[in-house]
Amino acid sequence: MAARKAKIDPWELFWRYVGRLYRGILRSRAANVNSEHLRTQARETVQIYFRQARPELVKLGVSDSHFSEMDESMQYLLQLSSAHNSKSSYLKTLKDLRRSRPKLDAVKELVIGSQAILQPTVFSPSKLEAQILQTLEKMVPSAGLSYRQVLQDLESVGRTSYRGTASELREIVRETLNHLAPDEEVINALGYKPEEGRTAPTMRQKAKFILKARGLGDTALKPSQDALKIVEAGIAALARSVYDRGSLSTHVASTRTGIATVKNYTDALLAELLQTTTKKVS
Repeated sequence: MAARKAKIDPWELFWRYVGRLYRGILRSRAANVNSEHLRTQARETVQIYFRQARPELVKLGVSDSHFSEMDESMQYLLQLSSAHNSKSSYLKTLKDLRRSRPKLDAVKELVIGSQAILQPTVFSPSKLEAQILQTLEKMVPSAGLSYRQVLQDLESVGRTSYRGTASELREIVRETLNHLAPDEEVINALGYKPEEGRTAPTMRQKAKFILKARGLGDTALKPSQDALKIVEAGIAALARSVYDRGSLSTHVASTRTGIATVKNYTDALLAELLQTTTKKVS
């Protein structure tokens, strides 16, 4: 059975027609476009625009106001094709069309992106994520809400900023540590000394207090302490990130990857702090 050809997007198909017409007229040696073949191609290009490409963009949500320049150019192209008009007039009209494309491409992507963001996110947490979420929602409800938001952010299609997600991760860790290790208990613990320049216990001191209270030795503490260092450094870097407008899509993709990496370390830390790997959540 022959493979079925993928359907071409009407907008892309229209620009193929524009390119074909432009190349054909450019190769013509006559001062006027007398060729019936080229004039037919011009009419076909106009038809593809008004019957397929434009309606498709309108269906997506692009408003009519964005088409004014292109509509005018297409109407003029149709007029040119009705008689033997100059080659230069065709080329100028087609160049004007091509110059207007980036603006409409950008509008199209913004509309698609906006619709994707507005779509309700359905996420399927892993077993570990479900355990962490369930425990947080019972133990520290506000941290549970933040964790749920992080899961939704990472599964959301079309998201353009993850700095809020970094802040949510910070709050999850901070609130969990504050719940399990209140300042007063940490300060009154044997051997506590405030870190230089700090009047209250740090997150690392709180994590150490929690794990030591469970009878863990220094060797067993190290993986969690290392994870917390990575989480703190990663969140700080992500929260400070500023988009490079020249390569927005690349920056968004790399930021999402960074968030996902930090979240993995956060999950490992939370699993240890909340004992989700050893405790069955009722």
